[in-house]
Amino acid sequence: MDQLWDEIAAGETVLESEPPLRRVTVVTLRILQSGKELVEVAQLMADGSWRPRNEAPAEKMKPGETASETARRCVAEELGVEGPGVVVSAGSERRVRRGPSPSYPGLTAEYVFHDVDVQVPGLSSWNFWTREAGDGVVAGHLWGWR
Repeated sequence: MDQLWDEIAAGETVLESEPPLRRVTVVTLRILQSGKELVEVAQLMADGSWRPRNEAPAEKMKPGETASETARRCVAEELGVEGPGVVVSAGSERRVRRGPSPSYPGLTAEYVFHDVDVQVPGLSSWNFWTREAGDGVVAGHLWGWR
């Protein structure tokens, strides 16, 4: 529950009542290279366990951020790449998914996704690792092309 309150305090999650609903806006990145899309294959947790992912890079939007700003923050935080070489498409596709929250059992969640195309220079064409600098729960990320 501490993590849920942290998300609410950071403005990444809005909790509505009657019945309780967790509302989250997420920016999902499509990063292509040689016809393949970048995915987070797995996460190495701080306790040494693994969590399979097979998901595109994504980040929760913070209050006042645009989808483009969130995408740039995601590239910087998750992949360690910043600067003018990172190109984020002007538009985004929007989709909504509602159902049980995978993070908080018993709580319904509504996810609003903004899918954006991003060009990121200098990424390896092979699977590669990045280290997590953030929450202390995740230690690293394994990335691959699919």
